[in-house]
Amino acid sequence: MGYRTVDEWGSFEFQNADVEAIRKERGHWYLELGYVTILPDNSCNRDIRKMGTNELTLQLQHVQVDEILEEGFKLYDADGNFTKSVDDRVLLSEEYDAWMEDMVGGAVYQILRKDTGDEALPYQYEIYLDANDRTYLAKVSAKHDVETWERFMNRHSE
Repeated sequence: MGYRTVDEWGSFEFQNADVEAIRKERGHWYLELGYVTILPDNSCNRDIRKMGTNELTLQLQHVQVDEILEEGFKLYDADGNFTKSVDDRVLLSEEYDAWMEDMVGGAVYQILRKDTGDEALPYQYEIYLDANDRTYLAKVSAKHDVETWERFMNRHSE
């Protein structure tokens, strides 16, 4: 038996989730994530406490990529002396497929959702990911978010 929610993005905590895969298919994005927290107000959570799942697919429907940004950084030596600076870089659309492959094994820092006021694509998602010693921000607009998973797991006390 599986579980499915639609537009319940706010009833999950994605921080520190493992990125198992990111793929695009027929205009949708699929983020396959490990170790997502399911909050008590989730419509499928009958335990009324924080639960977890080891595999969750976050589907963003009818996606339009607004921007994928490779965040810059400053590098210092062991004595605290500045050695170099790397600026932010916007990825080209031709780089998206390779970027999706590079994210495997990374981690979710945060996923935010904002209302756009646009009826066709009502939500903008800001997906912050850490992978390969770099941080990325993917801004995408979508019509819906759909979350699917197979089972609930107990969470360790914090």
